[in-house]
Amino acid sequence: MIRLPAKVLSNEKRGERYCVTVEIEVLNFRRSFNCLRFGDQIPFSGSYRDGALELRYYQDPGFEVGQPFPLWLIEFDNRHYGAIGHSLDYLSFPPLKGLTGLSKVRESASRRFFRHSPK
Repeated sequence: MIRLPAKVLSNEKRGERYCVTVEIEVLNFRRSFNCLRFGDQIPFSGSYRDGALELRYYQDPGFEVGQPFPLWLIEFDNRHYGAIGHSLDYLSFPPLKGLTGLSKVRESASRRFFRHSPK
């Protein structure tokens, strides 16, 4: 995860909900809202537009205007989120211990068969 510089622009009560506006201090930030992770106070909903987050909380999250806002960006690795066929290239499976001995038995049985067969 990457820490994003962000600060609280407003924290106001709207009806029974609290709305916190946060400015992301990265020029031309263009990522999905789903890539963002929050600190201990997780909003129940939110949106992102023009460099600002609008987050909604059921209870007052206690943020003061101007203070840094705890925000992180999750970087996804494309090889794990690509097409299913491509992602199988990157999987590794542990060897099946019960079946490893079977190939040795099969090889030894086939050698005996071919060794004793008439030419």
